[in-house]
Amino acid sequence: MNPLILSLIGLVCVGISANLIKLIKKNKILLLISMLPCAYIFVYGLYATFGPIDLYKDGTENFIAQNPGKDLPVVFVLLKFYQYILILVGAIFGLLYFNYLKGLNSTTDSSD
Repeated sequence: MNPLILSLIGLVCVGISANLIKLIKKNKILLLISMLPCAYIFVYGLYATFGPIDLYKDGTENFIAQNPGKDLPVVFVLLKFYQYILILVGAIFGLLYFNYLKGLNSTTDSSD
């Protein structure tokens, strides 16, 4: 599977888990499962930022090669900022879930 597609799937998974946050923050297993896509999109965002690939350049070249004479859609502006969006979403929700997990562990330790 293409890492870009996997990052989009991870972004969708983080969005779904954010919508179910009331359920997720009370369950240790769901928190750990929700942290996996956060970690992946954060690491992929760092790789896309500092690595050898340029998502905007590759995307625009592929679009122009397949659709000669057409203007570039506005959606391609998002490709310039996609890696930064991945880093922010992965870091923010990863830290949020980690804090919930830490709070859940401290409440279970104090109740013993």
